[in-house]
Amino acid sequence: METSPLRMPLTRESYSPREDCESEPFARKKNNTLGLRILLICISSFVVQTELAQFVQKEKQYHKPYFILWVAHSIWIIVLPLQFAFRPHLGEYVQEFLGIGGELFNTVKPSYHPVHVDFEDADDTPSIINYLRHDPVVSYLFKISAFYASCVCLVGYSWYIAVNLTTTAKLTTIYNTSCFWTYVFSIILLGELVKMVKIGAVCLSIAGVIIMSFFNDDQKISQPDDDIAIFYDSIFTSGDLIAFSGAVLYGLCEVLYKKYVSPPRPSILFSNTITGLIGTFTLLFLWIPIPILHWIGVEEFELPDLLTFGYIILIALAGVVFNASFMLVIAFTSPIFAAIGIMLTIPLVAVVDVLVTGNPLGTSVLVGSLCIFLAFLLLSWDKINIELRN
Repeated sequence: METSPLRMPLTRESYSPREDCESEPFARKKNNTLGLRILLICISSFVVQTELAQFVQKEKQYHKPYFILWVAHSIWIIVLPLQFAFRPHLGEYVQEFLGIGGELFNTVKPSYHPVHVDFEDADDTPSIINYLRHDPVVSYLFKISAFYASCVCLVGYSWYIAVNLTTTAKLTTIYNTSCFWTYVFSIILLGELVKMVKIGAVCLSIAGVIIMSFFNDDQKISQPDDDIAIFYDSIFTSGDLIAFSGAVLYGLCEVLYKKYVSPPRPSILFSNTITGLIGTFTLLFLWIPIPILHWIGVEEFELPDLLTFGYIILIALAGVVFNASFMLVIAFTSPIFAAIGIMLTIPLVAVVDVLVTGNPLGTSVLVGSLCIFLAFLLLSWDKINIELRN
């Protein structure tokens, strides 16, 4: 068992129960402080990503949501080489990844019994490749990465379309309703217990979306005046409904991730590697819809100028920072702390939206946001009480 280099081994003379009791609250406080700092980075990166995405499509007039999405998700591939900064030995890295992957595969297919292989030489690449070639775990991990990359692509496409058809404040608020749909799909797919309080929270969140979308007293959002705007208007009633559909799909993706991708033993290394594999699959295969969308006239392909492409790269990097920091917040604190923290993006994006566009927030946005925030408190009240007691 590895020991932390920051903690001295306890001896009979050095051990003190009182010191151990005092160190636990100190460690928790230290983790919470670090988690709070990372949360600020997480929220900031989300705001930057949202505002830049709207800036590129509205101000730079580059209305190519799928191409922007493809670049943004392909850059997730950089997570893979970053892993080696913490695990420089390929053998140790692969061994831990496949070990956790075997545990995941065993929960999905209980009849499978993983074969544990120890790499005596960390640089024994041929034996690693031979092991990968015959292990069913690898096949499952690549298939599930490809499937989840496609799901995330569909969700992301709806987000990049909606960001051009509504305000960033409303988009952020509506997308935060995904946690309620996560609960709904958890009942269906994971056997979550049905509670009337949580069902009420889901209904309240839907009411918030309806208030923002159909009782909108904001100024009319300027629409792009090219053919693609006519196409979208003929299929979708508004950007709010597109965002709402994306929130529902995102909730489904979270449950599918929990059921088929999340291992029983949480691991940042495993999660980051899956993220890198999703980026790899996106880069190699999910460019295929680009010529198809061009051919059917939905999104005519056009390379951006150098400055616009630089903004797109910034969008992609902000997305990587957001995903990585969000996972670290969960690791250092708790999922409920991270979820509540992300809700802070609603007022922050609203304030930034007012400062950038100069348009004041309408009453419908404020009332709808309040409904969604109250619904989140109802959904998470039990867990919030536990966190407060701790």
